[in-house]
Amino acid sequence: MLIINTAMTCNESVLPSHLQASSLPVVIISNSSQQQSAWASILWFNMLSLDPKDIMFFANVPAAPWPQFGEMLSWQFLSATKRGLDDDQRKMIAHKLFGKQQNYDMCKVSWSKFSKDGGPDTFWVWFDGILVMVKTYLENIWREGLIMGFVSKGKEKLLLKKKKRGTFLLRFSESVVGGITFSWVEIDSTGEPEIKTVQPFTKTDLCQIPFHEIVRNFQILEAENIPESPLLFLYPDTPKDEAFGKWYSEKSGDDNPYIKYIK
Repeated sequence: MLIINTAMTCNESVLPSHLQASSLPVVIISNSSQQQSAWASILWFNMLSLDPKDIMFFANVPAAPWPQFGEMLSWQFLSATKRGLDDDQRKMIAHKLFGKQQNYDMCKVSWSKFSKDGGPDTFWVWFDGILVMVKTYLENIWREGLIMGFVSKGKEKLLLKKKKRGTFLLRFSESVVGGITFSWVEIDSTGEPEIKTVQPFTKTDLCQIPFHEIVRNFQILEAENIPESPLLFLYPDTPKDEAFGKWYSEKSGDDNPYIKYIK
């Protein structure tokens, strides 16, 4: 934070007027690789500091109550993409941080858990990686509510196993920073539902092909080596083309300019 002090004297006044103005919090960095951690510091300070001039704030960093912390995370998405996090998405994040709880309102997130624990892939690195990916490559379908996103593997299976074959959902990877994947329902030889998942797609993939084209053209080899799309209905029951069709390339099949990235 920058604090500017000045004194002004008017002709009619003998006594000078002392003025002070302060900037928003500032973090000095020497390399762009430090930007992510710098922003984490600013977020924490803005969220919890009661004194905007408290230069000793990080000497004894307070923990963040979950309701306030969850609201801050939602605001990050809202400001970047114009769509925040819903209650289910926040609950998944709370479960990731605290494990299963009856109520998360009394839970607190420490500064270490937010930005220090977990080696290079801290919670903030994971969350910010998703935010950057959504803003850069997925904003349209995120704003339409087509990405469930923050859902655990366990919850995903509970949701999908009750649905018909070809139902799929989109979720953010919990293990790959800045990754998104999809899972779908297959029916095995006994007639029981089986949940299949692909490896996460990252910016390496998304900078070459829009994600909606990946969903559109994704195929697997079925019986007799016949390629078939396993993705038919976006959870809970929206036909895939109805959900994503308005963003499709005008060309389809082998004429689609993106098909080479799928095969």
